[in-house]
Amino acid sequence: MITKRQKINLILIKVLTYLILFVLCYGISGVKIFGNNLMPFAVGIIFAYLIFKFNGYILSLIYFVTILLSQANLNTVFVGINVSCVLCLFQFLLDKQKIQRKTWIIFVFAIFSQIAYIIVNLGGTKENLGLFVSIVLSLFFLYSSLSFFDAISTRKNIARLNLDEKICGSVILLMFMYGMSATNIWIINLGFVFAGLMILISTYLMSAEKQIVLSSIIGIAIALQTWNQMYISLFVVLAILSISFKCNFKYLSIISMTLGGVLVPLFFGNGFSLGEFLSLLAGGVIFAIIPMSAISNMSNVFVNNNLITVKNIIDNSKKQIVKRTQELSKVFDEMDAVYRKMVRGTLPDDKAKIMIKEELVLGTCAKCKNFDYCYRTGGNFIDNSIDTCVSIAYEKGKILLIDVPQHLTSNCINVNSIITVLNNMISSYKEYTGVINNLDSSRLLIANQLSGVSKLMQTLSREVDVNINIDTKFDTAIREELGYKGVIVLNSFVYEKDIQNRFVGLLVSTDTINKIVIEKVVSKIMKTSLMIDTIEQSCNGTSVINMIPKPNYDIAYGLSSANKTGKIVSGDSNSILKLGNGKFMISICDGMGSGKNAHSISSLTISLIENFYKAGFDNVTIINSVNKLLSLTEEENFSTIDLCIIDANKNTYDFIKLGATSGYLKRDKGDVEVITSSGLPVGVLEEIHPHITRKLISPFDMLVFVSDGVTDSFEDKLDISDYIAHSDTINPVTLSQQILDKAISLNGGVACDDMTVVCVRVFKNV
Repeated sequence: MITKRQKINLILIKVLTYLILFVLCYGISGVKIFGNNLMPFAVGIIFAYLIFKFNGYILSLIYFVTILLSQANLNTVFVGINVSCVLCLFQFLLDKQKIQRKTWIIFVFAIFSQIAYIIVNLGGTKENLGLFVSIVLSLFFLYSSLSFFDAISTRKNIARLNLDEKICGSVILLMFMYGMSATNIWIINLGFVFAGLMILISTYLMSAEKQIVLSSIIGIAIALQTWNQMYISLFVVLAILSISFKCNFKYLSIISMTLGGVLVPLFFGNGFSLGEFLSLLAGGVIFAIIPMSAISNMSNVFVNNNLITVKNIIDNSKKQIVKRTQELSKVFDEMDAVYRKMVRGTLPDDKAKIMIKEELVLGTCAKCKNFDYCYRTGGNFIDNSIDTCVSIAYEKGKILLIDVPQHLTSNCINVNSIITVLNNMISSYKEYTGVINNLDSSRLLIANQLSGVSKLMQTLSREVDVNINIDTKFDTAIREELGYKGVIVLNSFVYEKDIQNRFVGLLVSTDTINKIVIEKVVSKIMKTSLMIDTIEQSCNGTSVINMIPKPNYDIAYGLSSANKTGKIVSGDSNSILKLGNGKFMISICDGMGSGKNAHSISSLTISLIENFYKAGFDNVTIINSVNKLLSLTEEENFSTIDLCIIDANKNTYDFIKLGATSGYLKRDKGDVEVITSSGLPVGVLEEIHPHITRKLISPFDMLVFVSDGVTDSFEDKLDISDYIAHSDTINPVTLSQQILDKAISLNGGVACDDMTVVCVRVFKNV
């Protein structure tokens, strides 16, 4: 639905177009060739307007008025009436739906509109030759106009036109400038005004080669009108000057072109023309008023087909990737469901005891010769005694003679057999349940991984399924500005997901790469902070540089650690990892105990966490998977996890603590927030539910992570949060060493346990 504002804009555009048509027809109608004026060319452009659904009645009025103003005599009035009547007839039949707005119909009506012109201009050989040339050229001009306007209306892109259509457009431009250059308002020549304006606009929309061609056509038109070939050279030189001083500060192009309009004619000996100078200056003033955003919007009309093709290929490839990833996600979801259905589980304890009792009675007691007598005389006493034996054996893993109820030992002749069989049954059942539990844990682990992969596929699908716009307006500026700084850029490619996420690809001569200069210049041109993400070697001494938006924050960190006194290897492991996309991972894992075995457990935990995060899995899937993997082993592989994910784009911290000591977040004003731990270490229980504490980032935050060896040294002697709060140190390396030294000194100079301190300073990117 068209808004009111859009309707007003359309009306203004039509009024402006009618005004341009009026000036053009007025200029053309006053020019003669071989003794005949070029009124038929005005007819050609008038009828070409019909293809754009302009009103025939208004067009007839415009033509008739321009004829009267340019040459007010009986012949021109007769010609004007003929053309106006044909235009009115066309509009009348169109309104009555007797005809359609087709190219060949418009062409036929245009021919009939020339009858009066032919009649009044018939004469001698010279006049008839001029008449013939004028009619043929006007029909060719009409054909060119119709072909060009039809192509533009359907394709809406000059770069997509074929050679014939571009030639037609050039003819239209030639005649347009021919007519404009014949029109003066006081000493201002409209041809020079439009020439200056078009040269400046094309500087920012076209390649240098195309702009030279455009300027040459403008120069030829004005040269034909004035019979002075100097103007061809003039406008080519003006285009070169405009290109040479092209930059983000567009006034340099305006100044250089305007001054060139004075100096070049003087060089050719034509002298200074105040009218031409003011006319070029007027074109420059109009260009200065036009916002650069509006000029950028015009660039869609001049976009190269190659870029459109590249964008279409990228879009089609994205669609295929999105489709495949979504299908893969569904497959992994179904596999997850299958593995979860395969989880068998074990019997509840009460049902397991009943089953064991029934097998014991049927396999042992039922074969005894006193079976009937025992149950007939002993009844409930025997039954309860066997229940007690099964319960004791089930809870303790085995039963001894001393554990058997007295009633059973006094009356049963097969007590030893019952004990032996029961212990064997309990042992077998425990082995069976262990196998089942391990199988179930394995299946759940696989199911969790499949679920995680499914989520990962969905995330990848969402990231890929984003509209990417190729932006060409920065390419030239980037190449030129970096060239001035000594960085040779062979090609550049700018694209964006949205206004906040712009990406730049550069093909650069490897020997000229300067990271600091590239980041500074490109960020300045793009008006957003960008950083180099990757530099990949290409061929022939070139490299491909990929630049991404710079995260809001960056980090600096310090790490200090000490082994437990007397131990060669620390049981603590740590990791400070850049995950990409503005994310950082900080973690400390403390293996059970100290020494080599503890280090093996903690380093395994750290390695698993790092690889899971690099792969892109979410927090819950990672923690559950690591816990499952550690709990599957027969050994007691316990490890605390102190983990923080810093997202510098979303400005958040995600703290995950399992069995770890408290962490500390020191704000810029000195306030310290304590991040407490929750849950047991990983590897203790098969199922855990990690709690995630989320905090917002503030500039100059200091994060402090410590292992339990540090906390135990401070305990009951000094509040570690107070110590951190009162520290004036802003260097994370210095602070981590100070905390470690203080912990050791509080413990009499001895490290009572493995100690690790990680301090992270968060600061804004500039």
